[in-house]
Amino acid sequence: MVRFHGSVVYQGAGSLPPGATLIVSLYERGTVGTRVLAHSSPVPASGSPQAFVLEVPESLLRDGHFYVLRALINDAAGRPLWIQAAPAPVDVAVASRPVTLWLINMAASLPKPASRPLASSQAVPSGPPVLVADGIRPTWAARIYGIGGARQLRTSVGADAPLRQSYRGVSRQRLASGVVVYATADGFVTLTISPGNCRLLARSRSMVWHAILETPAATYRGCASGIP
Repeated sequence: MVRFHGSVVYQGAGSLPPGATLIVSLYERGTVGTRVLAHSSPVPASGSPQAFVLEVPESLLRDGHFYVLRALINDAAGRPLWIQAAPAPVDVAVASRPVTLWLINMAASLPKPASRPLASSQAVPSGPPVLVADGIRPTWAARIYGIGGARQLRTSVGADAPLRQSYRGVSRQRLASGVVVYATADGFVTLTISPGNCRLLARSRSMVWHAILETPAATYRGCASGIP
């Protein structure tokens, strides 16, 4: 077993509700998105700093691959309260060194309404989005509008009362494998598009891209169409 350990630090520990739990996960990041390798068992969130230990079978780790740790504090119903602004890279070769994971309040991380109208260079372009991604179970959608500095990402999760968000300043990175990664400026949300025929169960039409929407709360998989 490879043992990752360290401390989780966050502000506002005094406002922890009853039943809040801390979970630490190890992710492997690759050209087709991120996969979870291991989760720690949920433990009561007792205050900051809080020690953590995560043991992972050595057989799951491979030389030359990129790994990150991510901590999350949920309430008793499983809803995220504190999250990381960005995952913490870890070097498997020196896993014995302690790692500090910094969390921020989930409510403070949500996009704030604009206090004034967007400048014309930032406004959402008229017409259809340049990229459309959708998924089911649960129903979710992501739309990319504009290019360059005017690029925006709009997401919604849930069919009945969808949670909708809009993000400006979205970056775009094309990898050598043909994978395209969109990321919000704060790194909380990414949309990864990879080539390959993809079909949603509710639709008969096949699309030419796989899509993965990653948020602090969950990861959603689906299909995409358009020009990434």
